[in-house]
Amino acid sequence: MAALTMTSPAPPHAPAPARARAARMPGLSGPAEPMLRQQAGVTGSSAGGLPEWLTAGVHLEPRDYQQRVVARVIEMFSGPHVDRGQELPAARSVIVESPTGSGKTAMALLVARWAQEHLGMRVVWTAMRRNLLAQADRENRDRGFGVDLALVSMFDRAPPRGDLLIVDEAQHDATRSMASLHAAVGPARVLGLSATPYRADRLGLCFERVVRDSGIRQLVLDGHLSGYAHYTIPHYTPDAVAATWLADPDRWGRSLLFFRTLAECRACAARLEDGGVSCEVVTATTDRERQIARFEAGECPVIISMAVLTEGFDCPALQSVFCRPSGRGPTVQMAGRVLRRAEGVPLKNVVQCARTRHPFTATAPAAVQYVSADASSSGPGSPHALERWRSIGLNGRIEAMSERMLELLVTMSKGQEAMAGANGPPHEQLPVARRLKRLRPWKFSVAEAQDRARRRTENTPGRT
Repeated sequence: MAALTMTSPAPPHAPAPARARAARMPGLSGPAEPMLRQQAGVTGSSAGGLPEWLTAGVHLEPRDYQQRVVARVIEMFSGPHVDRGQELPAARSVIVESPTGSGKTAMALLVARWAQEHLGMRVVWTAMRRNLLAQADRENRDRGFGVDLALVSMFDRAPPRGDLLIVDEAQHDATRSMASLHAAVGPARVLGLSATPYRADRLGLCFERVVRDSGIRQLVLDGHLSGYAHYTIPHYTPDAVAATWLADPDRWGRSLLFFRTLAECRACAARLEDGGVSCEVVTATTDRERQIARFEAGECPVIISMAVLTEGFDCPALQSVFCRPSGRGPTVQMAGRVLRRAEGVPLKNVVQCARTRHPFTATAPAAVQYVSADASSSGPGSPHALERWRSIGLNGRIEAMSERMLELLVTMSKGQEAMAGANGPPHEQLPVARRLKRLRPWKFSVAEAQDRARRRTENTPGRT
């Protein structure tokens, strides 16, 4: 990847030179610390809220967890703070661990705005891929953050000097090229962003503090990320993946397919094109902008890639992602591409092989799970296409049967209680209770069932 340097427009307020010099000091400590913290606008930020000036003019209403993350990062950078019950000095480096689609770019731009407008820091933003740099530049401009960003590639050999270095996809920070970039930029503070701050090669990331808040599960429950259906296929080969997609294109919709090698990508594309489906194979050397534009415009329903689209590819209209067998980090990155919410799509689809090392359900529970059944008779347009999947979770029919069983048990208990009351005093009703126990092998409580039936009747208009 060629070195790339870009510059965003200057902020609306020019920083004071005195603040700029203070910000470039290694730490905000000593007698001047309270004054600098007040000038920085961080007083009281530990409560989780943000000062009004920080979001003034920005076309964004930060979510609760975004406010907490930004406030925590500012607090750590500003001076002594408490982390896990221990009082620590100002941090030189902080990494934000937050899921794909949680708005890490917006959170980092808010931190950059604080650092630049109130401490006079020069901000350098680096990423491994050009599309990530373009995304940061676009977010900065379109949402009105107004941060003067120097956008540079991780491979840039002559980056500009800076006071705050923001590392997008910071799991790459352990590489040799990043060590050279750190030395050239010479930042006083470093902010890392990552959904997966761990590496398969076990190289350690050298950040002093970690800020975490809401994970994928919580963001799905809160409605910030989409729920998903999980599908498991027995084999993950170009032919198997293409056959799965061709068997039911309406189910999958716009799809992103990942493979390990370029040969596998091309083989799957050829199989799809033989089935009459237009697709694009995206690599580091292809015209990604044109290919992604075709996909987003609906001109081709399938886009295929190896690793280049695991980071920085954001398309809410994406409905399904096919994840090649891999470990935790790559799997979370691949599956995370599809979790952005889209109007009219209640559930997205994640498809994996049964032999994968990390099922995505281990990271975030699926709304429903399916495994591939015998699909030998299924094919494009086959009437059996919808029957090739077997649910492995509790479905609606089972739930309806459970409700009906509860109603029957309540009815039976009422009849038996009436018979017992007519046949004798209370002490003679014990055999009836013993007989009821045999009707509830799962320790069913008649009183609980009666109460549940009563509440269900009260909450259902027109039902008696």
